[in-house]
Amino acid sequence: MNTAKYLSYAEAWRRIKDATSQGFYFEVVTLCESIISDRLLSYVRGADSTNKATVLTPFSTLIAQWRKLASGKLPVHGNSDLGAAVDAWRLERNAIIHGLTKSEPGTPTAQVQPFIARAEQAAKTGAALARAVSSWHRRQLRAHRAVKKRLTLRSSGTAQKRAAP
Repeated sequence: MNTAKYLSYAEAWRRIKDATSQGFYFEVVTLCESIISDRLLSYVRGADSTNKATVLTPFSTLIAQWRKLASGKLPVHGNSDLGAAVDAWRLERNAIIHGLTKSEPGTPTAQVQPFIARAEQAAKTGAALARAVSSWHRRQLRAHRAVKKRLTLRSSGTAQKRAAP
């Protein structure tokens, strides 16, 4: 087990809980993206040893690679599969992160209170998606380890049979 990773995730989830209760939705959205990106990076690099994705790979690219590699393995999430839900949330996340103060020159920004309500919803959705992606990733790891173990047992059993007189 990667203890440092575990501690980082424990801290991230603690911060998500605290930030949500205090109304710091931008922090929640950012931490959820970090968790989702980390799980997607782990999956795409594990599923394709030639994949060159890094921690600097854009979120949209990781999502696209994940959806391609996991085609048919993604569970339903709401009205779509988990990959489509994460990609839709990515677009909302971008609108939230950049939308509070950013607008076209001469154009007013969104009204603050409705925008904060939108950020709250994006935070809640992001947390649910981060949990769903993490759970999916754990299931994939368990399945991968089980296959690897079976293959190891098979090959060691075959080697023992060959060595037997």
